[in-house]
Amino acid sequence: MASNWHVAITARGERNGLVQAEAMALTGGTPDADGVAVCERIDRIDRAAYVHRGLRIILSTRTIDELRDAIAARASTIASDRFRIDVHDPERRSPLGRIEMAISLADALQEFPDLRDPLHHFLVIVGEHNLLFGEIEAESTASYRLHDSKPWTTSSSLDGRFSRALINLVPDARSILDPCCGAGSIVVEAASLGIEAFGVDWKPALAGMTRENLAHFGYPGTVVQADSRTHVQHADAIVTDLPYGHAINADEGIIRAILEQSAGLAPRAVFVAPANITTWLTDTGFTNVQVHTVMKRRGFTRWVHVAESTIF
Repeated sequence: MASNWHVAITARGERNGLVQAEAMALTGGTPDADGVAVCERIDRIDRAAYVHRGLRIILSTRTIDELRDAIAARASTIASDRFRIDVHDPERRSPLGRIEMAISLADALQEFPDLRDPLHHFLVIVGEHNLLFGEIEAESTASYRLHDSKPWTTSSSLDGRFSRALINLVPDARSILDPCCGAGSIVVEAASLGIEAFGVDWKPALAGMTRENLAHFGYPGTVVQADSRTHVQHADAIVTDLPYGHAINADEGIIRAILEQSAGLAPRAVFVAPANITTWLTDTGFTNVQVHTVMKRRGFTRWVHVAESTIF
């Protein structure tokens, strides 16, 4: 019953492949249908978009009675002054309500609770076959929310959360290039994390929007108006939402040229497109392509491709 390992709690990602992809990139774990991932690390969760919390698991039991008895038996060894207990039970498997369960387990601890400003925040995870009791040691700051109030956007701009998750797919990158930066959603998110951010767009107005959005938040970044089919700017990773019209095939020549140039600029890349462009990627110098789909309303799906350059 005693444990010493970590799990992450994520958003539930039935229609969003970015949830599992971000969790794996940041924690080394893949969430199950309840949004629970046994993971290798939790120190990067503060920057996450879809990973909410990281826990150190203290106890694992089969029933609520066993868990209450186990907590009582170990109460003297569990640091719990000014504690709070919450319950993660998305499928409502427990016959007890969340509040009733939390109160029952709180009675097994020796210290007094503090629901408003706890020193120790515990979480009970009600799984299909067992219950986990752990202490929250990491949480997302959700700082990406601030950036949805940026002064300039376009009809195709990515929101802050989506952009943050894309950047988190290459968590070790110290510099990021967005060769199709538009109004700068990805550039702003990268800069906010202390990553050296480069933005390129062939439209002067869009390059200007990205500069003004960076300035609005006081973030550094380098933005130029240039043709990404020929512009050279090396980085640790490329992260971009590729340009497209109503039919992506109409833009095939432009996109292939951007991909071919990108392959020589960074060892890893994340490309968003409205269709699976794996063949285009492999044709233009990329390999080990992983594809994650994010389904939107009215049948529109974003395809997120994570790839490695064979040229760089």
